[in-house]
Amino acid sequence: MRNAANKRRRIASDLHVLQSGGAMRLPVSLLVGAMTISWSATGAAQAGIRVHSVESVRIDGSLGDWRDATFTEVGSGDDASMRFAVAADDRGLYVGAEVRDDRLVRTGNPGAREDAVILTLSIGEGRRTQLSDIYLFAGVSGRSAARVGIASRIGGPPREMAGARIVEGPRRAGHGYVVEAFLPFARIPGGARWDTARGTIRLRDVDSEAHPEVEAEPALVPTSALVPLLPSGGASGALETFLASQGMSAARPTFDLSGDVAEDPRPERVFVVGRFVLVTGPGYRGGQSYSFHELPIDQPTDARSAVLRDLTGDGKAELLLVIRQRNAQGERDLWQVLSLSGDRPTPVFGIETRKATRAGSIESTVRVLRARGSAPEIEVVAGRAQGLDRESYQEAPADDVQAILLPWGPIRSRRYRWNGRAFAQTSERPNPDYREPEPARPNPTTSARPEPTAPTRPSEEELLAAFRRDRNIRRGVQPTHRFRTNLAGDREPETALVYGRQLVVVGPGIQDGASWLFYEIPAASDDDLVRVEAADVTGDGRGELLFTVRQRFGEVSREVLVVHQIAGRGFPRLLQVEVARSNGSAFVRNEVRTRGGRLEITPGNAREWGAERWPFTQDPNDSAEALLLPWRDRPIRYRLQGARLVH
Repeated sequence: MRNAANKRRRIASDLHVLQSGGAMRLPVSLLVGAMTISWSATGAAQAGIRVHSVESVRIDGSLGDWRDATFTEVGSGDDASMRFAVAADDRGLYVGAEVRDDRLVRTGNPGAREDAVILTLSIGEGRRTQLSDIYLFAGVSGRSAARVGIASRIGGPPREMAGARIVEGPRRAGHGYVVEAFLPFARIPGGARWDTARGTIRLRDVDSEAHPEVEAEPALVPTSALVPLLPSGGASGALETFLASQGMSAARPTFDLSGDVAEDPRPERVFVVGRFVLVTGPGYRGGQSYSFHELPIDQPTDARSAVLRDLTGDGKAELLLVIRQRNAQGERDLWQVLSLSGDRPTPVFGIETRKATRAGSIESTVRVLRARGSAPEIEVVAGRAQGLDRESYQEAPADDVQAILLPWGPIRSRRYRWNGRAFAQTSERPNPDYREPEPARPNPTTSARPEPTAPTRPSEEELLAAFRRDRNIRRGVQPTHRFRTNLAGDREPETALVYGRQLVVVGPGIQDGASWLFYEIPAASDDDLVRVEAADVTGDGRGELLFTVRQRFGEVSREVLVVHQIAGRGFPRLLQVEVARSNGSAFVRNEVRTRGGRLEITPGNAREWGAERWPFTQDPNDSAEALLLPWRDRPIRYRLQGARLVH
């Protein structure tokens, strides 16, 4: 930034506290209001260090242009206490601190036993943990310049930190000083993963130069109890916004990846968080939005691994996932490829790599083969079986992805490569141990061959009992919602139950009645699931599932209608739209109507809010469609177009 005024505007914008014309943005500004820590040493110990995203900061030793930032207090009184704030851009961290101290102890070559603000960071890199103490030494006018030192262990002697910048300045009133510093990520051990760091900040106050002893050292938290750095704004701001829209504000990513996956050469951030894949970045959708994909898994730990790699040869990386899925018969692992370069993450290829039942398991391996000047090949090789063989394994091959290669099957390995449209098979190698199954011999003691008996299909109650065991739902617990209607397949009805936030559907349309469909409704708590119903809103004669979920942002809450359809190979989300908002006694509530195979939403009514008193603006990153306002909007009727409900 070129001047202090610009700097103030940038910081305020990144803190989401600027309001245009008195309007507020939901969920971004209210989310930050709900998540921003009211900093004290105790409050910080329970949460973390907020790091605000900025484009750049001018290091000038003045905190006047940080006035819109939220500062953290450490210590108390007029001696040995301070307040600080932390920010970051794509090059490094910025620290601004105002120190209250009646006497600055500082030599020309500062060391560990001198007055300093010390930022401690712990950053994981693979199996290693990188520790560092970063010392911010204020200068003494006419005697010594301010300096930044870094130690490779907590409490170690500091050496000068190359590339860092620091300027000190006076306090406006009282004894002490102000420091403002820039710390380059390139000089911080593990700095490339700074947003996964844990840390603390403390003020070292030494009593004298002659016999330096630490007189006081108030800290945010002890170095034995580091707290996470909490990035805000940029990619992390998009993550916060998305999680808030899904009622998952407390969730943390299982995987956090960076790579060029779309559009311009700048890297995107790819998060696997909860059951979702989220893509965002400064060059993605013009830096104004994000996209996401819901994975077909039950819980976050079912995302087993995630890496980025270019499999199509276009210079853009795809996301390679291993996910685990379960049903009444057992579980399977899928090696799945998601393309991230389109409007939203899209599965383009999948291979079963593991099948498991109560009797045993089968495994295969997948590897990506290196290629020069073209798309690499994907090779899958049959593995081993434990507890299962040709006779005991009777499951039909998968039809939604490439079926697992059986150790006793005719194929030992296959290879696939991107052909410009899809991943096509390029070669296969036969299994040298394969033996044709012997034909059944007739029984000489009988004159006629008995008809084979069809396997007995489990009853709905048996499937529901198995589901309750799988999800640890105690016997006697009653569902909060229960209905029976045609949801999938032919005209026979299915049964749907909801336990808290867990939906289960069984019936003839769910894998031919042999399993169940499970979905964890994205509500923050059981009480935030307002309504569940089934209604035909696509005109196909089968019901869709409609969930109304409450989301809270400080004193403001809203209700979001989520519509899902049970399809042959999944549980696609057709619509997500806000239908109510309230703050105290003020509210706007839309009316939702389902009739004639259509969904219609009308503006409904409002209390205390109106055209002249509406304090919100629509967030362009909100994953839910906008609330209809009675003083402005008309009713909307939705229709199915492709895989979405549109108007």
